[in-house]
Amino acid sequence: ENFNTRHGHQAKVHYMRYKGIWPVQDRDFVNVSVIQLAKDITYIASREVSILWQGEKATRAKVIIAGYILKRIDENQTHLTYISDVDLAGWIPHMLQNKVN
Repeated sequence: ENFNTRHGHQAKVHYMRYKGIWPVQDRDFVNVSVIQLAKDITYIASREVSILWQGEKATRAKVIIAGYILKRIDENQTHLTYISDVDLAGWIPHMLQNKVN
């Protein structure tokens, strides 16, 4: 669902579900993302939204904070910075932890 914040920024609620690698259970996320546009820079920030609905047989993971900073360099180039801090929640076997991070 799209909406505008009280500061006039564009925002959207996202539901995402990712298939787990056996024996790890599927993970799902519910996040809100806000977009702020400036002259040569765009900020996109996301964080968890506490919504009770949950997908079937999925562990609710939490996006502490995530986002992008897109800075225009020139007509053909953009510098992209990606930031992510996620709690995957639940149990993940040690041998798979680096594959899902």
